[in-house]
Amino acid sequence: MSPEIDSSASRAALDLDEWSTLFSHYLGISMLPGHSIERLLNGREIFSDMLATIRSASNSIELMSFIFWRGGVSERFCDALIDRADQGVRVRVMLDAIGSRWLGNRLLSRLEESAVELRVFSPVPNWKFWRMSSRNHRKILVVDNRVAYTGGVGIADEWDGDADHSGGFRDTHFRITGPAVALLKSAFFANWAAIGGRLPEPLESLPIHSGDTGGVAAAVLPSSAAEEWSKTALLFRLLTRAAAESLVLVTPYFVPGALLAQDIENAARRGVRTQIYVSGQRSDHLLPRWAGRRYYASLLEAGAEILEYDLTLMHTKLVIVDERLICFGSPNINQRSQYSDEEIAVLCQDPALVESLAGDLELDRKHCRRIDAEAWRQRSFGQRLLERLAGLIEAQA
Repeated sequence: MSPEIDSSASRAALDLDEWSTLFSHYLGISMLPGHSIERLLNGREIFSDMLATIRSASNSIELMSFIFWRGGVSERFCDALIDRADQGVRVRVMLDAIGSRWLGNRLLSRLEESAVELRVFSPVPNWKFWRMSSRNHRKILVVDNRVAYTGGVGIADEWDGDADHSGGFRDTHFRITGPAVALLKSAFFANWAAIGGRLPEPLESLPIHSGDTGGVAAAVLPSSAAEEWSKTALLFRLLTRAAAESLVLVTPYFVPGALLAQDIENAARRGVRTQIYVSGQRSDHLLPRWAGRRYYASLLEAGAEILEYDLTLMHTKLVIVDERLICFGSPNINQRSQYSDEEIAVLCQDPALVESLAGDLELDRKHCRRIDAEAWRQRSFGQRLLERLAGLIEAQA
């Protein structure tokens, strides 16, 4: 169980200094200036930008991905990574044993036989089934210590294109320059060292920061699985409890758990405009879909708006508080991200980015079903039973 947080403070929207103080005291991270953050919408923008940056690398590439599946997209990434490694660029790739299980022997062999340094996070022997639980869910790309990417995207054909058909995935990824690049690289190497990856020399190609005080203020939060709670769980509760005017939650898998669900309810009851966007009919996992729905009734009664996205799988992971503070990265608002998996989140204040993301959500809304509170109260016994049964194992959702 995560620690309790005093929620009796004023409900006035927090400014940058107050957010920075909050994150420093509760999470041990700092909001640093000097960033440029660009949102990339769906695979069409995300993959072209990431691949162009990889192909421009002259010194180093660090890539960590949970999903890396066989197909045209993974072929393009393997080609680009191997080409850079052949040209003398130090290329390190870390994949999760479960998330990359569909990569295929041919692509895996290509990477292993190349100059790319490849490591697999937490391989699972067939008889040690219990080791399947905690996974590395982080998505990080760092190139030449100057630019980084993180967000929700996986390296697979399902993300390719513009999420305009039922088989595609709707996602948002982010391109970052500034001090956060070093922090994302640090998170990569924490996992890399833990699985025996060969470390660079301590002073190898370290960038010299100019101390820029302009740009966007941002912080990076790496979160690892703990016995009873993680910093991801604490982060979501802090954001929800600090919300004063509005709270937007976007996630493919909404299984908040009792504590976070209560915080979201409380926010809605105290007048915070609360919107929850979640995957609907195109969800690729039934367990979180049904386990999460058991929270709908109380959230709707509290005044929250729940929107199920039905065009494709909604894979974006995003929290926006009071149209000011943005949280993005790899965590879903589910039990696995809060209590089981390695995650990475970025927090920032950027009015232009808020405007772009709000515009994206307005378009997404056209493909959503708004859950009606009265109709939900009249749902069938069968639906209620599925919710209860899924809830019994929601820790895996």
